[in-house]
Amino acid sequence: MFRRLAAGLPKDAVYPADMKELGYFIAPNDEIRSIENPKAYFKFFLTKNDRYNCMQREAMNEVIRKLIAQRLSSLGLGPLLLPLGATLQQPHLPIYMSGDIATKKRVIVLFYEHTQDIGVLAHRIIGGKGGINEGSVINLVKYIKAQKSFPDNDECPGIILANMGQLRWSRRLNRAMTQTSWLALPQKTAVEPPFRFDAEKNSIPENRDAAQHVNYIFNKVIDEYCDPAAKINVIGVSEGAVKFAEFMDDFANFGKWGSRVTAFAALATYYHAGDMRNADFGKWLDERGRAYFVSDEPCGQFLAGPQGTKRIPAHGCPCFSLNEPYYSELMLPKGYKTVIDWFNEVSAVAEYMNPEFKTVTIGGEGDDGVDGGLRRWEEDVEPGSEWKAHEVPEKSEGEAEGAQLLDSEKDVEAEKGIKEEKGIKEEKGSDSDKENLKPKSADFQSIQIAIRGSIDKAKAGNTTGRVAGGGKMTNGNGTDQTEEVEVSHHDTVD
Repeated sequence: MFRRLAAGLPKDAVYPADMKELGYFIAPNDEIRSIENPKAYFKFFLTKNDRYNCMQREAMNEVIRKLIAQRLSSLGLGPLLLPLGATLQQPHLPIYMSGDIATKKRVIVLFYEHTQDIGVLAHRIIGGKGGINEGSVINLVKYIKAQKSFPDNDECPGIILANMGQLRWSRRLNRAMTQTSWLALPQKTAVEPPFRFDAEKNSIPENRDAAQHVNYIFNKVIDEYCDPAAKINVIGVSEGAVKFAEFMDDFANFGKWGSRVTAFAALATYYHAGDMRNADFGKWLDERGRAYFVSDEPCGQFLAGPQGTKRIPAHGCPCFSLNEPYYSELMLPKGYKTVIDWFNEVSAVAEYMNPEFKTVTIGGEGDDGVDGGLRRWEEDVEPGSEWKAHEVPEKSEGEAEGAQLLDSEKDVEAEKGIKEEKGIKEEKGSDSDKENLKPKSADFQSIQIAIRGSIDKAKAGNTTGRVAGGGKMTNGNGTDQTEEVEVSHHDTVD
């Protein structure tokens, strides 16, 4: 038996946290490009060894984290360590918020996905087409700073960027990190298993999970740093949306914050109306909440009401599209303007309530099971003036049969016209032959009676079989039960 000594194991990969040394640069359009090939973006699959690829990615992510922190600082957002009063030598979690947030009359809070570093929205944009500002919160922050808090208040809203992802604490590196960074911690060799995670030693006090972090942001940070009269708008994405909804569903929390939180935008949430316990929160969510989901519909298109549809579950509030058909992490980078514009609508009305949305379906079967494939929506529908689908009067059996025959005659005439246009000459025949080509009501009825009678006989005899292409029924022994019936392709068989 042989064993391999630690000295003979492959060394762990080491990459410098420097963009130039990693072989990349920032192009004029803010995209990360390869120095060797300026047309190429960041390349994750550098080798066939996954450990080396992950270590290179973590080095690039560290560069990106520093760039985002610098740009947030230039926009007036600074870090705040949680829990409040923690030092750099103690376990702490950084969040970012406006430096003058104490004077703001409206504050926008972002609870993002639990997998990303603070400030990062989508690495597929940061390391690809779009660039750093578009794939991070930078463009979002710039857009918020260009808005008014209220129509009569030209001051921009305050901003708080919660940190839902970096909830793990590394005692070796003395910093908070995501699960992705935890798996990329330096090891002795490239084949070592990941470090064991201790729920007490490797987490931040009072912020040990996403639910605790949401609670801490409201009951400690906002209480301590924001104006008591400031109105709050919340953006929640995925886990962030769910944990905020659960926080507000608590009776004590809703009693305290229900009047101050004036709008809630939930992106890619999986919190459903059936999860609610607090009826007051359910009413508030219906009036002041909006959910956004992955969809190829235009940005801002109405998808479903609070009760949901056949394809969209009930989320307790109106549901909309942000024109992202595939990835939830791309929803906010694409649709942040739609969300912020809706917040502005809310702030412009003292007692805002979501308007009533009505879906009108046209042709085919729609999402809600109503006839209609093309869907549009209207808001502010006055009582008594609801949209009504066009009702087609039911036809009697004789009228329906006549309509079928009329359609068949039209098909024959249309086919004849096509042949004449193409120059195809029909064979000459007697008037009686031509007359026989037309389907007759009596022939149609006899065909139906013959087929239905065959099926009835088969059922009465407990036979198993199938209707053949020519209308032939056989039993389990292969014995013919009916005569073959020729069915014209112009006829319709119920």
